[in-house]
Amino acid sequence: MTPGILKFAQKLLLLGALAIMGALLSATIVRFAPGYGVDEHELDSRLSASSRDAIRNRLQLGKGLLSYYGAYLSGLVHGNLGTSAFLERPVAGLLKERAAFTARTVFLGWITAWAAASLLSLLTLRWQSWLLEYSATAATGILIALPTAVVALLCLYLRAPLFLGIAVITLPKLFRYQHNILAQAHIQPFVLAARARGVSPGRILFRHVLPVARPPLLALLAVSASLALGAAIPLEALSDSPGVGQLAWQAALNRDLPLLTSITLFVTLLTAGVNLFSGTLQERRP
Repeated sequence: MTPGILKFAQKLLLLGALAIMGALLSATIVRFAPGYGVDEHELDSRLSASSRDAIRNRLQLGKGLLSYYGAYLSGLVHGNLGTSAFLERPVAGLLKERAAFTARTVFLGWITAWAAASLLSLLTLRWQSWLLEYSATAATGILIALPTAVVALLCLYLRAPLFLGIAVITLPKLFRYQHNILAQAHIQPFVLAARARGVSPGRILFRHVLPVARPPLLALLAVSASLALGAAIPLEALSDSPGVGQLAWQAALNRDLPLLTSITLFVTLLTAGVNLFSGTLQERRP
């Protein structure tokens, strides 16, 4: 086995360990949350003691944390994520139905934010006008101050697609980091020397600035994808969209431990996977 393949295999093992650790930690938080182990149906005075025991057994409310850990890991090895206590459906089926919607929304929002941030950054670097610089900074400053709930309400009121809300939330942070990276590369001595020799701005950008800025931009690529995914969850919950975010909100409200644990596993895998991909690209740069 070559060193490159061995290193990649180690990263995959680390990815799996982080995902499982995140899922089990979320299960621990839910398990010890106030009110866990109480189902609203148990408050019905018409139920007998045997009926209440049946509810607790069905929802596995009396199950210990270590027992739940063992059962969950055993099911995970066999491809079984359990059954949602609230929706009474297999968790794997629920995630399969909603993951495509969330993935498409996050991808479109992420691409839109990168396109807008790159355009603003290149415009400010190309013309270097204080008016353009302050206008872009002020616009992104206003956007970064908008709460997620306000962005969700605006999307509903304007009937705008959800990915635009993700782009609005992701754009301000993405622009500031991207602009700083490109500006730092733009003032390097060899760039100033190329400008003094009359090299065209386009050639300076593609031959001198972008090669220097590529490693931090690749790292920003992964960070921005995580930001877009994090923005999608509250937006989907607040706008009642049929995605993983809405499912996570329902699982949290109803203390649906199997569903919440699997959603945490899903989100952790995506986030860590994007970071792994970005790190691999940086290691293979010439």
